[in-house]
Amino acid sequence: MPQKKSEEIAVRLGIFGASAMAQAVHLPNLKKLHDVKVEAICDLDVNKAGLVAQKFGIPNFYQDPHRLLTQSEIDAVLILTPTNSHLALALAAFNADKHVLVERPIARTVAEAQKMVDAANNAGKILMVAMNHRFRPDSMILKNFIEGGELGDIFMVRSGWLKKKGRWSGAQWHFKKSISGGGVLMDLGLQMLDLSLWLMNSYEAEKVIAHKFNDMLGMEVEDTIACQLHLKGGKTLTLHASWSLLAPETQAYSHFWGTQGAAVLNPLRIDKEMHGNVVNVTPDKSVSRRELYRSSFQYELLHFIECVKHGRQPISSGEEAVKVLKVVEAIYKAARKG
Repeated sequence: MPQKKSEEIAVRLGIFGASAMAQAVHLPNLKKLHDVKVEAICDLDVNKAGLVAQKFGIPNFYQDPHRLLTQSEIDAVLILTPTNSHLALALAAFNADKHVLVERPIARTVAEAQKMVDAANNAGKILMVAMNHRFRPDSMILKNFIEGGELGDIFMVRSGWLKKKGRWSGAQWHFKKSISGGGVLMDLGLQMLDLSLWLMNSYEAEKVIAHKFNDMLGMEVEDTIACQLHLKGGKTLTLHASWSLLAPETQAYSHFWGTQGAAVLNPLRIDKEMHGNVVNVTPDKSVSRRELYRSSFQYELLHFIECVKHGRQPISSGEEAVKVLKVVEAIYKAARKG
């Protein structure tokens, strides 16, 4: 929820990238926060940066990232650019003594992501990754149930995001491996993988079976992927992701089975074994799926701002993003080996 008005602006931000994500998601949410001010925006298309600055009342706009970073009053930056630019922008930001919130995925490879983490640690700055599904209210409720031991030991998960085949609504760079690092696994699959591993609090894969496909869209990157992960401690995770599902509607789901209960996300349902019976213990929440998704971006930004203000470590840290990318690289390796 929006914060109360304060006399003084507590956090001043710079934004890299005047993309649809900036215009439709982050900037509208930032305008709701009264102790935050966006001081500058930067984009290689300087005309777009200027138009966005005018629309959202941002006083400065640039084409050169270093001009933004020389503004000493800026405390933190949001990196909303294509994935291949994340490393260079983050390193420059840390060198300029700024905190960083970077859009997912953190980087194309584990090696790139680790350099970002090392740079953040050396600079004593925050590196947070925008994994917004962690900040959905239903995800946070389920996290509390799992951490409280309400479902026992989570030993099996089935998760997926299967987008119906149709007109692509995202940026074309997602289809270029040199820019994105991969296909649907680095896009939809990564989000469901991150959410599942975070809820399980298990990031070490001991065995991976995976198959990837690019038959439906005919691109250099995969449009569909299916895999099974055998995690440390005898846990299993099955993951499916696709940009090209031949079905009437998109499907996004996560199912969790534990030794004392089970849960489903989207919509949330939690069942627990009590006195020999299975009881629905789902908190009464009548919020639509669309609103849950939309609110996740606002809670994500609120969390980042609070971390910057109070020097806290973020829920979605660079270190955890490295762990997730290691699993992603293992999935790609398994798919290549068949």
